Amino acid sequence: MGTWHAHNLMAQSGIEVTAVADIVESAADTLADAVNARVEPAPGIVHCPDVDAVLIASSDDTHARFATEAIQLGKPLFLEKPIGGTVDQALMVLDWEVEFGRRITRVGFMRELDPTHVEVRNTLRDLGPITKVRCVHRNVDSSPRPLDKIFVQSLIHDIHTIRWLTGQEFWRVTVHKVDRPDGFHDVLMIGELTDGSIGLVEFEDQGFAYEVQVEVTAVGGMVATLPHPRSVSRRDAAESLTIGTDWFGRFDDAYRLEIEEWATALHRWQPSGPTVWDGYAAQVVADAAERAMFERRPVDVALPDRPALYD
Repeated sequence: MGTWHAHNLMAQSGIEVTAVADIVESAADTLADAVNARVEPAPGIVHCPDVDAVLIASSDDTHARFATEAIQLGKPLFLEKPIGGTVDQALMVLDWEVEFGRRITRVGFMRELDPTHVEVRNTLRDLGPITKVRCVHRNVDSSPRPLDKIFVQSLIHDIHTIRWLTGQEFWRVTVHKVDRPDGFHDVLMIGELTDGSIGLVEFEDQGFAYEVQVEVTAVGGMVATLPHPRSVSRRDAAESLTIGTDWFGRFDDAYRLEIEEWATALHRWQPSGPTVWDGYAAQVVADAAERAMFERRPVDVALPDRPALYD
């Protein structure tokens, strides 16, 4: 993910990738050569005097540490989700930015800039109150992931999508899962939102392809994303459509656009896009959903009042 972002940064006017860090030294060397940067140790790179802004795409459990260091130094940052390895770590990032007194962080919920998701949101303006949002999320993983990782690495995107489209918070979640013989899981999350609407997430970790779709029902109609456009091949008396197996292909435009927008914001010193509050709220919901699954009961989402900084 960091390599992908770094190459997108290289295409931005007035932006120079100065230094890179990676726990895998060979990966750091390869990327540094590709973007004409130097390699720095991860703990110290945030403090380098010639590093004006920081992009954090390291392992989940390091996000909060690096982010709080950047915030304390007043360096704008792009922070991949989740914003912390735990809810407590995520809250630490939130508290530090609130203490700093100014938005300085953009969180990597790239679906806000995916053209199909944007079209859905724009269409909703004419359809009246929303009653239901349904998200379908299929991954193509080669080995099973721990269930907690599924929520903070994958479903957290769908949670944010529902919050973004509805403008509502979750207040209670119920989760059902089906254990498969190959070690994978199918997950259904039912979220109750503060205005009485419902958010559904259907997740599959070992699907037939990588696929993300969203369908929104409103009082005045409904709108849904179409399958991502792909080439169609015809042979042997049959026609086939390749869906794809990775998220980079599906969200290539969104990843590029979010870095373009972040770079523009850096020049203006006016952060835009998903906030630390968005990252924290989505992670609280993901944590509640994980508990709901293991405890086999509905779990309330305990969100504090949103800090005025994010109004």
